[in-house]
Amino acid sequence: MDAANPLCRCSLLAVGLVALIGCQSDRTSQLATARGQQPPLDPIAPIAPIAPPANVPPPGPALAPVVGSPVGAFAIDTKGPVVPVGLNGAAKTAVTAADLLRSSVPRVKIVARVGESNVITDQEVIEGVYQQFRELAALDGHARSTKQKEMYNQVLRKTIERELILDEMYTKLKKANKMAIIDEVKELATQSIDRQLRMFRKDTGAKSDEEFAAILRTQGLTVQVIRRQMERQFMAEQYVSSVLKEKGRRAGLADVRAYYDQHQDEFRRPDRVVWQHLFIAVRNYPNAQAAYNQAAALAQQANAGADLAELSVKYDEGFAKQQKGLGAGEKRNEIQPADLEATVWSLRPGQVSDVLQTPTGYHLVKVVERDVAGVQPFDAALQNKIRDKLTRAQMESEYQKLVDELWRKGVVRVFDE
Repeated sequence: MDAANPLCRCSLLAVGLVALIGCQSDRTSQLATARGQQPPLDPIAPIAPIAPPANVPPPGPALAPVVGSPVGAFAIDTKGPVVPVGLNGAAKTAVTAADLLRSSVPRVKIVARVGESNVITDQEVIEGVYQQFRELAALDGHARSTKQKEMYNQVLRKTIERELILDEMYTKLKKANKMAIIDEVKELATQSIDRQLRMFRKDTGAKSDEEFAAILRTQGLTVQVIRRQMERQFMAEQYVSSVLKEKGRRAGLADVRAYYDQHQDEFRRPDRVVWQHLFIAVRNYPNAQAAYNQAAALAQQANAGADLAELSVKYDEGFAKQQKGLGAGEKRNEIQPADLEATVWSLRPGQVSDVLQTPTGYHLVKVVERDVAGVQPFDAALQNKIRDKLTRAQMESEYQKLVDELWRKGVVRVFDE
């Protein structure tokens, strides 16, 4: 399931969001064309049941486009009733959302309805497309327009699948008189997404919620829609996870071992090293001996326990200072400068080299981490990694199986002009 300027930072944010909201389904259907609208209604709960507009024919087969624009212009007050707006801006008599959905000109455009309660807005789908901006950035003209329509259809279908699962969850819990569970799932979702959004805000460098929202707007995104997408996807996955648990499907140790034995290449790793570097350039000293004396004094500090990376940030006269002390290259034949290759691979983790001389100066290196080529051992850490992978695969399979079943029996209406 499937940096300096704000725009660039938000670009990185959007990529993270895509992974969190869910990957897109490869199955597409010609459903609608992208067009910007206003933000959706309540970002968590399903919208109240709606009556179809007068000019919309009775429900047809799943995914069959229908004619009409089902939502009217209205002011949104999440704490009170929905109030229609008159031509002079004055509010009319308060009415229900169902009343408004029968007529008038669209402001919040609903592009699909799932079951009797769950609706999907044009804005949510468009923002789902914007979150994949990198797929569009390299395109222009007809190619960009075609790709955007294709992505719109993919996001719409994926969002419909999510709502099908949520509609199933609501229906079953209501029938079992266990609606309190929904509140618990919502609370878990809210807590999880709050944490993630705080992390995203921190990554953008925003100092307030208002600044964070402004950065998102540069990408055509809104906090309300992002929160809705993340929370509802979380809820759908929690439901599928509970279905798996109910069926008793969980990867056991035998399954984990079998996967390990059958996929040895997946766990084969090359020689890898993480190392620190400090360089003293002869050209910066009166003579070679003075440069060597500086390097030797720093080597003494490193061997006495000083952090070589910190020493490098202060005293390095090459490129390591810019890398916070890290040496260049992690694999065989990638170590730079090449004169240090043999020494780097000969050191144990934590070991500091002697002062090394090259034509341009003197070097100190220290190995921080070392992976020896071979198959990773079947230890507890790897077992947990494999178990998580198998569980995720089972969940994805169950998710798709449930979605396919719901497509066949669920009521899905897609509104197209």
